[in-house]
Amino acid sequence: MKGDAEIALVKEIESHNLIENLTQQIQKDADLAGAVFSSEKDIQAKQLIPKMYNFILELITSDFGTYLNFLYRVDLSEKALLSITDTEPNVIAKQVAFMVLKREWQKVWFRNKIR
Repeated sequence: MKGDAEIALVKEIESHNLIENLTQQIQKDADLAGAVFSSEKDIQAKQLIPKMYNFILELITSDFGTYLNFLYRVDLSEKALLSITDTEPNVIAKQVAFMVLKREWQKVWFRNKIR
């Protein structure tokens, strides 16, 4: 799913210089869900997408309960999740990773916009 939406999200994140805030938000939600998401301090937005994909795929295949907890913590809508029609874990992980990054970005962007 290396499409226009993914590229647009990366550009949006980069343009606001809030990548550190974004990774902290992801780590916070992962911690609250009982998962560990670690990231380099100087990670770039385009590197975050495959990192999130690997994180989601690992949760789907090895700890489905924590995966569900994480999605709850991130606050992905049920409608968005039900829009995924594929059954292959790697395809699901790719779509969910993008949804998670998009939702976490919304949280970070909004929090910083109202400051």
